[in-house]
Amino acid sequence: MSGLCGVLLKAEDKGRVGEADVSPMLKALGGQEGEHDRVVSARSVCIGIRRRSQDRNSGIVQTVVHGHTVILAVLGTLYTGRPSPINGDDSTEGSLRELLARYLQGGIEEIHNLRGDFAAAVWDGRQGELAILTDRFRTQPLFYCEDGNRLVFASRMPSLLAASSEECRSIDPRALIDIMALSTIPSDRTVFKDVRKLAPGYVLTFKQGRLALRQYWNLSFLHPCQSDKRELQRRLRTEFEESVSVRLAADRQESVGAFLSGGIDSSTVTGLLTQLGNAPVKAFSIGFAEQRFNEMEYARIAARHFGAKHHEYYVTAEDTVSAIPVVLEAFDEPFANASAIPTYLCAKVARDHGVDVMYAGDGGDELFAGNERYSTQQIFDYYTRLPKGIREWVVKPAVNALADSTGLRLFVLGKKYIRRSSIPLPERLYSYGLFNVIPMEELFEGDVVKAVGVERDPYTPLYRHYHDAPASTDLDRQLYIDLKYTISDNDLLKVTRMTQAAGVAVRFPFLDHRLVEFAMSVPAHVKMPGRDLRVFFKEAYSDVLPKSILTKTKHGFGLPIPVWLRTDKRLNDLMRELVLGTATVQRGLFRKRALEDLVERHQEESGSFYGDILWNVMIWELWLRTYWDRKSTL
Repeated sequence: MSGLCGVLLKAEDKGRVGEADVSPMLKALGGQEGEHDRVVSARSVCIGIRRRSQDRNSGIVQTVVHGHTVILAVLGTLYTGRPSPINGDDSTEGSLRELLARYLQGGIEEIHNLRGDFAAAVWDGRQGELAILTDRFRTQPLFYCEDGNRLVFASRMPSLLAASSEECRSIDPRALIDIMALSTIPSDRTVFKDVRKLAPGYVLTFKQGRLALRQYWNLSFLHPCQSDKRELQRRLRTEFEESVSVRLAADRQESVGAFLSGGIDSSTVTGLLTQLGNAPVKAFSIGFAEQRFNEMEYARIAARHFGAKHHEYYVTAEDTVSAIPVVLEAFDEPFANASAIPTYLCAKVARDHGVDVMYAGDGGDELFAGNERYSTQQIFDYYTRLPKGIREWVVKPAVNALADSTGLRLFVLGKKYIRRSSIPLPERLYSYGLFNVIPMEELFEGDVVKAVGVERDPYTPLYRHYHDAPASTDLDRQLYIDLKYTISDNDLLKVTRMTQAAGVAVRFPFLDHRLVEFAMSVPAHVKMPGRDLRVFFKEAYSDVLPKSILTKTKHGFGLPIPVWLRTDKRLNDLMRELVLGTATVQRGLFRKRALEDLVERHQEESGSFYGDILWNVMIWELWLRTYWDRKSTL
């Protein structure tokens, strides 16, 4: 496992820090100690790095300017269009020294302008300033904690905790609410009260005893391009192909593979890799025996169309049980997105076939309006466009009365439609969330509710994204939420950590910031005319993608956990022990009767709602048992 870590004394006259302070942090990163470890220190700061060969530009360099030490550490891969070193720290160090020279001339903006997937730390002894930052989508995360007289930071939580006191290990009860409602903990919070994760596109600086957070890059939809659609589509193809090509320049063609789900994004990435690499691509697909979760048919169509060397793997409930310990170890806090498991298994198959780097299609739907929920909101908007008098005095009373008096499905659905349509955005986006179905005070014990407050809404950070979005349309505001939360806090973390666990790296060509900035300039009505999803992108690649993939219904990448929790004995037994077991009940977090109701409802109903909630409970309890109950492992 690779990682970046460091310790800073907030008051220089309180002593020194050195390799002894950072060595435990490097060890806690996992992986192999030795040749790829490097530690550099000045009087009040010490920074360490552990790199993998796939992290092409990772390393540390330093120089002395007029008696002051300047240190630059970078973790990840930078894209310049020039071939990057495959092995050998000499070439890597040369690239970093070139970057350090640019920093000395142009300041921190030279680091802001980097193109790639990275985390970085800069100590500038000239100003006595430390800066740490992540890339624009936080592909490489950083955690930090003020621990007495020290600022501790690391790209992995165990590394940070290895140099922190017990004060940094107090669990935040809000994290339980987040996991139950969202399956993840959104930025900038973590499972611990006093540990923060740096938000995407932010830089944290410490100077003269003060910490400061500043956003150096943000999404903005406020500058729509006035070019016609064909010109925009030509530019899309140019930008996307360039995004893939600069990444290929950093990787060996023979060691590259692609996730191939059979959807628009992964199929396009596979096609471009084939075109630009001038060779068949190794493509990897995951399938399920449960047909409503299975898209292997479309993955095969794409693989045949592009002449890919296609490898398939069908995930089973038994695979899921075996992979749970890997998931727990890979994430720094509870993370209950169940699709992490097929992601890991797919990457593992790729590694077994000699792949070092996987290319993923994450981000395409969020950039070019491909998610079904965007279209769904348009349906609700039809009702709100009616004159208010007609809505309130004619349509609503009539539909409600017919629903109550006849019970006919048409009018019952109409009543629900009117009720949801009346909820304003962005609250409407999450109006079918957990706590709208099961009130918080019914699910949790009183101490939990008291600690977080009965009015605590886990969707507040997402509402904030909606209102803060530099955008003028509802569609673009929804895209902003998804790029900030669904991508940065969920999908990228899932894919990055699971590929790392399998021993491979991952590239996200859709999330190259130049392509993203172009996508934000495409007007909303061009990206999604009416309720037609992904039209702009599909038309741009209509001569590249198979027709059956262009016209297929959006499917998504999920794991049939709700089905298996109901039908597989081993998973069902595990679920009952984790959800209803004595250890869980005695924690005093959940009301026992509420947990029993969840299990009963899930067994009785065929949907996924209650199964997803039960999986969240399971992951939370497993994390507590694995790490919290044995704090020495943190």
